[in-house]
Amino acid sequence: MTRCAAKFCKGVCHLRRIKITDGTNTVTLLRDLVFTIQPKDIGATATMASGKTVMDIIGVKNELKIPTGWLSVSDLRKLRSMINTKHVLSVTYPDVDGDKTREFLFEQPEYKAIIYDEDGVSQWCGVTISATQQGVD
Repeated sequence: MTRCAAKFCKGVCHLRRIKITDGTNTVTLLRDLVFTIQPKDIGATATMASGKTVMDIIGVKNELKIPTGWLSVSDLRKLRSMINTKHVLSVTYPDVDGDKTREFLFEQPEYKAIIYDEDGVSQWCGVTISATQQGVD
């Protein structure tokens, strides 16, 4: 929690985090990450004789792209292990309608370089996670 002077916070803001879990292990990402939710319409399209394109929409599937900034070596190792074992993981993330928990199909994370903080602890920076929702809303 953090103190906040904004009217809508009523003095206390609960900073929201993204959590990724396989049911046994959980990786909790940094607070207030800037990430992308890309809704994709799922359905069949057809071009009519008139030239109009029509689409029969079955539902909407979200794609997540989460640039985490950095992850500890242990969190990155845990995340990779969960993806290697299961590929479909549960994600709790902030959405327009409040926090949502959905199942997502994960790709292996992209990571750029290892750095060391002032205490000599190694961390991976430039870590980006991409996932596509299982099923439709």
